[in-house]
Amino acid sequence: MNKNTVKEILNNLSDKDFIEIFRENKTRIKQIEKKEKFEAVEQKFKEKGIQCPDCSSFLCTKYGSKDYKQRYKCKSCNINFHAFKNHYFYWSHLSHDQWDLLIQIATLGQSAYIISQFINTTNKTAWFNRQKFMKSTQLVKTQNQFVKLKARIEIDETFIKEIHKGNFKDPNDSRKQWIEENAKDLNCCIQMAIDENRNIYAQTTNTKRLNKKWVQENLTSKLIEENSIIVCDMQVLYDTVAKQTKSTIQQFKSKENKELNYKKLSNVSKIQSSLKEFITHYHGIGFTNIQNYLNLWKWKYQHYGLTPYQKSNVLYFSL
Repeated sequence: MNKNTVKEILNNLSDKDFIEIFRENKTRIKQIEKKEKFEAVEQKFKEKGIQCPDCSSFLCTKYGSKDYKQRYKCKSCNINFHAFKNHYFYWSHLSHDQWDLLIQIATLGQSAYIISQFINTTNKTAWFNRQKFMKSTQLVKTQNQFVKLKARIEIDETFIKEIHKGNFKDPNDSRKQWIEENAKDLNCCIQMAIDENRNIYAQTTNTKRLNKKWVQENLTSKLIEENSIIVCDMQVLYDTVAKQTKSTIQQFKSKENKELNYKKLSNVSKIQSSLKEFITHYHGIGFTNIQNYLNLWKWKYQHYGLTPYQKSNVLYFSL
């Protein structure tokens, strides 16, 4: 029976019969789609070369299959694995459709509660799986590779409101280590920089305010090309950085003309606004997880033109 004959039969069915046939075959359709996606990942995995994820050996053989996934066994270290090893999908009870929804909603900046309502899980499960996704190698691999900042570099710090759960009655509470004794509030300081080529640097500073020691240890020649121009509003902090990288400093800070400050640091101000807008949707962020949200924001910023469905596909097929 060819395709046109089947179409003709379906068109002649009553609405009730058509719906009944569709419901009976809905599960089969999902299984076929799932199998096709797994096969696509498997094909890409084979093209790269079947390599053990633990010892990087290519001495691997087939070792049966389960749930449409071909398994392999490494002859060097004797571990079993498949194409999804180290993937956010690995050791997960969520289905592919649930992961699709989780990624699409997470990239929109929605809370774990909203995600849990869409993927039919508890709030805690949604939160932990979102953290797993943000820490995944897929999010790192699909980002633009970082290159040294060069030419005209705008540097500025921004502060993100941090909410700590608990009241810290226990003097030995491990969460206290991130709070300075002299800190007036619980704002987490994030150092941000951008150059003429739109290369972005964003990093938490391990403190509630920016200090000179952190700047000297992190903003070195590993991040900044020599003979660059550093544009900032705090020259004292970046004197040592300029000397190490043989760069010049342009300081702009005027209390009388704040519009001039914004114009001189307009590029870094835009990415700061983008980050704050992205983080606004989350109801409280602890310091230990802020870098995960930064990674997700950078990924979203770099893939701005893609639809949520395209974004989930980019991440899913990245091995």
